[in-house]
Amino acid sequence: MLKKSLLWLLIILVLASLIRVYKLDKVPASLFGDEVDVGYQAYSLLKTGQDLQGNSWPILIHSLSEYRVPLFIYSDMPFVAIFGLNEWGVRLAAVFWGILGILGVYLLVRKLFNERIGLLTAGFLAISPWHIQYSRAGFEATMLLTFLIFATYFFLRGLEKKYFLIVSAILFGLTPYIYSTAVVFMPLLIGLLIFNNRQSIRRSSKSSLLAVVVFVLIFIPYSLQTISGSAGGRFNLISIFANKDLQEKVTLLQQREQFPLEMQRFFHNKPTVILQNFSMNYLRAFSPEFLFLQGDPNFRHSIHEMGEMYFYEIILLLLGVWIILKSNTNRIKFLVLGWLLVSPIPASLTYDGGFHATRDFLMLPALIILVSLGANFIWENIKDKNFKYLAVILITLAVFNFTFYLHRNFIDYPLESWRAWHFGFKEAMQYVDKNSLSFDKVLINNTYEPSLIRFLFWSEYDPDKFHKNFKGDKPQENITDGFNGFSLEDERDSSSNKYYFGKINGPYEGLINDKTLFVASALNDITNPDTLNDKRVKLLETIYSPTGEAIFYLITGAGSE
Repeated sequence: MLKKSLLWLLIILVLASLIRVYKLDKVPASLFGDEVDVGYQAYSLLKTGQDLQGNSWPILIHSLSEYRVPLFIYSDMPFVAIFGLNEWGVRLAAVFWGILGILGVYLLVRKLFNERIGLLTAGFLAISPWHIQYSRAGFEATMLLTFLIFATYFFLRGLEKKYFLIVSAILFGLTPYIYSTAVVFMPLLIGLLIFNNRQSIRRSSKSSLLAVVVFVLIFIPYSLQTISGSAGGRFNLISIFANKDLQEKVTLLQQREQFPLEMQRFFHNKPTVILQNFSMNYLRAFSPEFLFLQGDPNFRHSIHEMGEMYFYEIILLLLGVWIILKSNTNRIKFLVLGWLLVSPIPASLTYDGGFHATRDFLMLPALIILVSLGANFIWENIKDKNFKYLAVILITLAVFNFTFYLHRNFIDYPLESWRAWHFGFKEAMQYVDKNSLSFDKVLINNTYEPSLIRFLFWSEYDPDKFHKNFKGDKPQENITDGFNGFSLEDERDSSSNKYYFGKINGPYEGLINDKTLFVASALNDITNPDTLNDKRVKLLETIYSPTGEAIFYLITGAGSE
C-alpha cells in the first residue's frame, strides 16, 4: 500500500513539475518589474554580498523604490548562480517552492485525514490554475504558502514528538521575511492551532515555551524594522486605513447632505467606510465571480476567461463543505474552516484586495482540501449508480476544464497579457548591451516603465560597479542636451556617463547624432511611426509585441553606419 501511495505521489509531483517548467521562459510572456528586481538583487548578493543599494546581507532588501522582505530573493540565488540572469534563473525558485508545497499539502492532509485524501489534495493542487500561475513567475506568495503548510504540519507533528514544535516555530517565524501578508495571517493561523490543541500544548509546556522563545527571537529583527518604518512601507501605501480615496469619500458624503454635522458624521465616517470596504473585499474573495468565473482582473494574477479554480470544482467544494460541517472531528473541522475564513482577512485590509489573487492566495489549501473531501466522498460511494453518473459527469467536465486551461495558458494567454508582463524590455536592453560600444551616449526612455533595473538585469551590469557608479535616480533637467533624467556610468569605462534614463524634452530629430543611441517608446516618444522617415534619423531596430505592435524604436543619427 505504501509503495502504491508513493508511486501516485511521484506521478503527481512529476505532472506538477512538467506543467510548471514547460515553456517557462515564454509563458508568462516576459519578466515583469518585480521579477527583474528579484533576479538582479540575487545576482548582486551573489557577486558582492550586497543588495542593489549596497547593504550587506540585509534583513530588508532595498530596491530602487521600496524595501522588500528578503527570503524569496535569497532563495533565488542558487538558481541565478546556475542558470544566470534570465527567465529560468528567476522563475525556477517559484517552481521549486510550488512543487515543495504540493508535497507539503500531501503530508499535512494525510496527517489530518488519510492517505487517499492526502493524494487527492496533492493532485488537485498540482493542476490548480491558481497555484500554477503563482508557481511559474517570481511571486513570493508561493514560498509563503509552502512555509505555512509545512509550519502547520510540523506543529501537528510536534504535539506527538515535541522537537517538531521547534521546527514549526522556525518556519512560522520566518514567514514575515517572505511576504508581508504573513504578518496578518500567520498570527491568526497560530491562534487557531493553539486554541484547537490547547490541551495537548498544556501537557508539553516546556517544549511549547521553548518554541515560543525561538519564534520571538526570529521575529524580533522584523519587528524592529517595522518600528523603524521600513517593513511597513508597502502596507501603508495599500492599506484601507491610509487610503486617501476613502477619506475623500467620507468628506463628499458628508458635504452632499443638509443634515446637522453631528448627524452627517454619525452616518458617514471613516470607521464606517473602512468597515464597508473591508466587508466588501472579504465577501468578494468567496464570490463565484472570483473563484469560478473571472478570477483576478489583473492579467499578471490570472489568465482570464476562467476563475481561480475550475468550474467543475464547484460541486466538489460544496460537497466538501457539507461533509466537514457534519463531521464529528471538531479539531479538524475547526482548522480547515478556520483557515478558510481567516485567509481573506489580509487582502480585505487593502483597498484593492477584493479580487486580489496574490493576497488571497492563502485561501487555496483550505479550498483544495474541501474539494478533495468532496471527491473522496464520491469515490467512497462509487458503487451507487447515482454517484457513478455524477463521477462520469465530473470527470468529463474536469478533462474539458483542464484541456481548456492548458490551451488558454500556453497559447492564448501570452498573446493577450504581454502588456501586463512588460514585454519588450529584454529585446531592447539586450540590443543596447550588444551595440553600446558603437555609441558615446545611450538615451533610454524611462516613462513607459522604469528602465534602469531592466537594463541592469538584461545587460548583467556588474553590481560592484553599480554600487560605485550609481548616484541616484532623481530626474534632473537637461542632464544631457535635450534630455531630462538621471545617468549611469559605462561599466567598462567609469570616466564618463554613458547611459541616460528619462525622457526627451524636445523634438528628438535634432537632438541625436550618429554617436547617440535612443531607445524610444512607441507609446510616449514616437506615437506616429511615419515620423521615423525624417532624414536626420536612422531606425536601427523595432521591438514588436507578440501580436505585432511596436513597443520600442531604437534609433540613431542618420550618419551612423
